[in-house]
Amino acid sequence: MNTKVRFYVTLLFSTVIISVMAQNEKNALRDVVERNTYGDNWFISAGGTANLLTAEQDGFTSALDRLKFGGTFSFGKWFNEGFGARIQLIGGGLKGFNDMYGRSDGYYVISNYDHSPYPIGGDPNTLAPGYDPNNDKYSAVRFTTKNGVEGFWQEFNYAAGTLDLMANFTNLMRGHYRENNPVDVIGLVGLGAIHAFNNNLTTPNFTHFTAKIGFRVNFNVTNSFAIYLEPQAYVTDKEFDGYAGTALGDGVVSLGLGLQYTFNKGFTSISQIVQLTADEIDRLNKKINDNRYLIENHQDILERQQNLLDKLEKCCDDNQKPVIINKIEESGGCLPDYLRFGLNSSKIENSELLKISEVADYLKKAPDSKILLIGYADKKTGNPRYNMNLSQKRVNAVSAELVRLGINSNRIITEWKGDKEQPFPQNEWNRVVVMVERK
Repeated sequence: MNTKVRFYVTLLFSTVIISVMAQNEKNALRDVVERNTYGDNWFISAGGTANLLTAEQDGFTSALDRLKFGGTFSFGKWFNEGFGARIQLIGGGLKGFNDMYGRSDGYYVISNYDHSPYPIGGDPNTLAPGYDPNNDKYSAVRFTTKNGVEGFWQEFNYAAGTLDLMANFTNLMRGHYRENNPVDVIGLVGLGAIHAFNNNLTTPNFTHFTAKIGFRVNFNVTNSFAIYLEPQAYVTDKEFDGYAGTALGDGVVSLGLGLQYTFNKGFTSISQIVQLTADEIDRLNKKINDNRYLIENHQDILERQQNLLDKLEKCCDDNQKPVIINKIEESGGCLPDYLRFGLNSSKIENSELLKISEVADYLKKAPDSKILLIGYADKKTGNPRYNMNLSQKRVNAVSAELVRLGINSNRIITEWKGDKEQPFPQNEWNRVVVMVERK
């Protein structure tokens, strides 16, 4: 046979294999880069809150005496491992303290019911609107604080809605996302609206803008499910509690405890993409070298190549070469291939899963082809009986993964040879399952 013709056939055969592998590597990298889709990393959370009003006269009483409870609901999305946004709804009860003006007849005037900081008209003897001196609504709650300040409790309900920006300090400080991280510390800032509901005594319906700051600590039970603890503080207008005093504003402090669930949680950072690119280039080079070795040494490859060369012998002129080239391309693809395993292991490594995915895609495009799986174990560890069982487990693991990817089990042929045969000269390379196409 013409040596020059043999050289070009071998070159073309290798080029087809390398081109297919390179395209598969490119698609794998694209799949990783596009991992964070629109539907990933959305979350919802709900829980209870303990609420504390911090208005002008509230400092005269104990915080525990003013503590009330409520609830909160949030939903949002992480745009990347460091930053996200959410909408939060929160509400419940609030309890505050207010002082009062005394009268000679024993009645009291609520100084702020009409939002003014002083009694109506500035006259302490003028009753507030709606106050009935014949029905002293406040006598039951009138008391003197430990600081000697006389006043009454004012209780009302509130609700707030805010748009919050979030920063995951844990990931930002580490520099990358880590799956199943036990604790995430998340900073929060937000803007929105807050509403005080009318209590028919001291607080009318009142809505105003609010700003807030806080943080959330997620205790991650699983990668998607977390228990959270969330302290935060709201600042709003000084009339929020119905009393417009001299303070710059009123506030609400809340402490939340609840549950969070994240959908399709996972991130790929820029640094990981860069590292992935380098790793994939190394893996591609290694795969090219490994497949070159298979082409040179594996009997099945030699037989297939020899058949093609025999057909080439019958070629009389250049007009028949395109037909033969098409046959070479059809018999190319990404097979044969092999999967490497760890020492004394039948678990498929994450780095090898891509190979099985490539084979499954190839078989779907070639419905008349079958796949032969041959399992091996290295000779220098274990014993023949143990290694035979280990090679069978390796084959079964690959077969199960192909079935999971949609390949009918009737198209999968399995063999296992333990350490009786060693397809590679390097001992550790023989912890493999070789995959060969069968027509």
